[in-house]
Amino acid sequence: MCGRYLLKALSAEIIQHFELVDGLDYFDEHGYKFDREVFPGEPILAINKYHLPEDLWWTIRDRTFDGKITNAINARSETVAKVAMFRDAFKSDRVLIPASAIYEWQQQPDGSKIKFAISFDTPLFALAGIARDCEIKGTIRRATAILTTTPNNIFREIHNVKQRQAVVIRESDYERWLDPRTSLDELKPLMQPLPDEVTHAKEAPEPATTTSKIGKDKDRAEDSSGREVDHPEQPSLLF
Repeated sequence: MCGRYLLKALSAEIIQHFELVDGLDYFDEHGYKFDREVFPGEPILAINKYHLPEDLWWTIRDRTFDGKITNAINARSETVAKVAMFRDAFKSDRVLIPASAIYEWQQQPDGSKIKFAISFDTPLFALAGIARDCEIKGTIRRATAILTTTPNNIFREIHNVKQRQAVVIRESDYERWLDPRTSLDELKPLMQPLPDEVTHAKEAPEPATTTSKIGKDKDRAEDSSGREVDHPEQPSLLF
């Protein structure tokens, strides 16, 4: 699962890392923040298939066959090509989500949890995402979910309950991930976990000023204790 992450990078660093040429006014118009912890249920920075930065709402919302609202912040890489609410986006609208670290929580024997920040060999990397139109608060807007996969040993030891981790796309694979012409057979290796050797974890205590905002915004899922939080209307589905 990926429910919170850190983005700590100057706009110039993002532009250079993702080789952005067009749409650079995004960073001024959208009030880009250099250092922030990112939560579901809010606009997040993504790089789309046109190599443009854009804001996507981090929660895909859809209706099930019986009309119930379903919210999803993650999509399982093993089934994303088959699940109705994800498959079209996965086929033709894949995105890269810039990040500096992924936050996960390790369950302790006494029931408490320890928060970890997990990063890789580079200070900036890309999470694998998909994008599609969704109705959010009565408005149609582009939304995203982050893909997950089986964990490597570092993630397995920390995320010891869910046993999942976010998909991280190697820099050399950015173009293949974004290109709608890339086949499923070519995409499958891109969604495998990165090796333990390039994965680094350290404890990340919660800031004392962090407070839960659940209930203030029904589309936002966050929690100061670090537990995995479901959306108020319906549990987040991790496909």
